[in-house]
Amino acid sequence: MNLTGNFDKLNRGKDGQNTDASNPNDTQEIENYSTTGHVRNLCFVQADGKRLFLNYAYLVSGEYSPEANTIKLVYTTHEITLKGRNLEGLFESLMAHVPRQIVAVEKRYKGIKDENSAMIYEIEIKEN
Repeated sequence: MNLTGNFDKLNRGKDGQNTDASNPNDTQEIENYSTTGHVRNLCFVQADGKRLFLNYAYLVSGEYSPEANTIKLVYTTHEITLKGRNLEGLFESLMAHVPRQIVAVEKRYKGIKDENSAMIYEIEIKEN
């Protein structure tokens, strides 16, 4: 018996029906895993609500510029520039892959937060 025959036997259930997940008659619009994975993504949320998430595995480098109050993150597919204030702590946590989401806040709301806390005013996203 050939390998295809062996795999066909494995893909058949007790009733003889094909249980292969690639069955075209068994389509669903959205199919979820039963549990969440251990993959770390970072989601960038623009002030207008637009979102982009990128996997930490593709983060190549990061650069913090205290004079310009920016953090530049280079991914294999994108280049992200974060502009704001007090970004050194955020940069340290990005090196450890801790942040899950970074949200840009409009500059007019800068008085709401403590002056010593990090705040992102702008997120620039460029595709490589």
